[in-house]
Amino acid sequence: MKKITGFLLVLVCSHATAGRVDDCLLEKLKVAAATVTAGELRAACESGALQTEVIPGVAPLEGEVSRARFRMLRERDIQWSSYVLTAHKQNYILPWTHAEEQNPIYVTSGDEELAEQDEAKFQLSIKVPLTDNSLFVEGDSLHLGFTLKSFWQVYNDEISAPFRETNYQPEIFYTMPLEWRPNDADTALRFGFEHESNGRTQLLSRSWNRLYAQLFYAKDDYLVSFRPWYRLPEDDKDYPGDPDGDDNPDIDDYMGYFELTGVMTYNQLEFSTLLRNNLRGDNYGAVELGVSFPLWKRVRGYAQYFNGYGESLIDYNHRIERFGLGFLITDLM
Repeated sequence: MKKITGFLLVLVCSHATAGRVDDCLLEKLKVAAATVTAGELRAACESGALQTEVIPGVAPLEGEVSRARFRMLRERDIQWSSYVLTAHKQNYILPWTHAEEQNPIYVTSGDEELAEQDEAKFQLSIKVPLTDNSLFVEGDSLHLGFTLKSFWQVYNDEISAPFRETNYQPEIFYTMPLEWRPNDADTALRFGFEHESNGRTQLLSRSWNRLYAQLFYAKDDYLVSFRPWYRLPEDDKDYPGDPDGDDNPDIDDYMGYFELTGVMTYNQLEFSTLLRNNLRGDNYGAVELGVSFPLWKRVRGYAQYFNGYGESLIDYNHRIERFGLGFLITDLM
């Protein structure tokens, strides 16, 4: 029998031996049209060709598409569901991290407590579509995004385990696919505006506003993106503690002017790298390395290493070296 039911395809997938092919088959099964055969799905997965013809309502593309492109198409298929929150950046929980030379905890502008080197770190990042149809080019989109990143002194019982720092980052961004396909890769361009703040007042307040552009290059199982930005200028403060004016006028010196991100999957592992630099003689910036691996269903194990400036806004001018272990809910690809 040439055509098989979804139930039989699940049975076939559950007995497959190659882990990546299994994952691919299960993913394709969720969106496959009724006319697609098991052999066609398996052939596409084994060749690494994540074909868009199995995505309902999406016109097929010529040749192969990257893993990143396939994820974007899958997101479009579910993003209007009332029961779904679409991931933007990584979503993770690191119950344990260890940081060298941890900054003190600033309880008030003139009072500080010693921060423990061990703490928890987590990030929540979601996006919401604002458009259902193309605006300027076929396949483009406009989104609202929100990312929360928090550092929790959960093991610091002496001061009631406070949250040391939380950063809030709302943004709006426009993404358009490009017809430019060097080396048969997928490319896209994004323009956005983002605000980032730690939500605190007076001398503890940290915030900035940025306009950014981001170029994506994705092929097969890897993705590279380059994101330069322009910080919107603010007026200087008239006096320390002035509620108006720039809270951190030298933040560019430490955070730099761009991010370079790389992601690669290999044998169910996903490796990620993030680099920032100010392109000056002092060479301030940061590097973040991550690796995730399967644990149980959608929950993955996650190890993260950070070294540099700007891991959080309160630490933007303080160098941190941190290693953490925990769980990843949504990966980058």
